[in-house]
Amino acid sequence: MTQFFQLQPLNQISVSRDDTLSIKRNDLSPLVNNQQQLNRYADHLIQAQSVLLNGVDPALTQQLSSTIESLISALADSKKYLKTRKFHAVQKWLGIDLEYTSGQIQYYKNLDVLLDRANHLSQKLQIEIQKSQSRLQQLTGLREQMAKYIMAAEEFLEEYPSFTKQHPLDNFSERLSQKIYSLRTLQANNDIAIAQMQLSQQLSFSLLDRFKEAQQVLIPAWKYHVKHNTASSSTTDLEKLNNSRENLIKTLKKSLEKS
Repeated sequence: MTQFFQLQPLNQISVSRDDTLSIKRNDLSPLVNNQQQLNRYADHLIQAQSVLLNGVDPALTQQLSSTIESLISALADSKKYLKTRKFHAVQKWLGIDLEYTSGQIQYYKNLDVLLDRANHLSQKLQIEIQKSQSRLQQLTGLREQMAKYIMAAEEFLEEYPSFTKQHPLDNFSERLSQKIYSLRTLQANNDIAIAQMQLSQQLSFSLLDRFKEAQQVLIPAWKYHVKHNTASSSTTDLEKLNNSRENLIKTLKKSLEKS
């Protein structure tokens, strides 16, 4: 089962001196003589995160939830169509027995359509969850990179006055300080989006996990009892069918509790 992971504060992420030194040398030093490019500092990390900040499609989760609700409704109506009925001669002459059988066949067809739709949506949702997990892993790596760029910028901000003779109109330090603040603010906003991605993923996984229990165990069991009850009209078999249906409905309802 997917689990929430606590994002480590940026200032607590371990950053090697070699990493910050490389960033200061290759990214920050050139900006001293080309300050108009300062706004593009760490831009590749900003862009990369923006592409990945997409959680599980809520519409897909809602479609599966809606289909499960329809399944619950259909199962609740099954007593109307699956109970054994005996018809006397007049009813048979009027074709009531054929009408009842036709209703049973249509019920099974409608139920199969719902089951096929639910199976299809659950497969799509499983793929979406896997994609979301992959994006979250990539975002974690990008946060670590962002921590390096912020730390390197903060160190550079402290060191800058000591290795350059500042012109009275030089506002590089001020602009770099503002850039650091912007990066921290942006990452804080992204962290909120990451938490929302985790929540969406958790809710979708919970729905999928519950449905799989029904799909793999309870639905086959219910179908078995339906088939057995069709061939037998004993009270015991009918009771088993009813219990199987109630267990299935109960599990499907649980799948919707937090979705």
